Amino acid sequence: MNVRDLIKKLSSCDPDAVVYLMSQPNWPLEYAVHNVVTRAAIDAESEEEPSPVAGTSPTDVFVVEGTMARYGSRHAWSAR
Repeated sequence: MNVRDLIKKLSSCDPDAVVYLMSQPNWPLEYAVHNVVTRAAIDAESEEEPSPVAGTSPTDVFVVEGTMARYGSRHAWSAR
């Protein structure tokens, strides 16, 4: 998924709704979102020189997991 696709999906959501991250389809858990960062921002915080990895870009975006909120639903992976 790219940022454009994510924005399109989010544009139909309530702008005041809380965003969670659902992980692990076999044992679903809901997490609060801690942050959204780019690979470049992560590299800038690191004291080590970033090592280039095939298939990555400084513009890659990460939704960073926060605190676990509750158990989730396996239906999240099939919902439209």
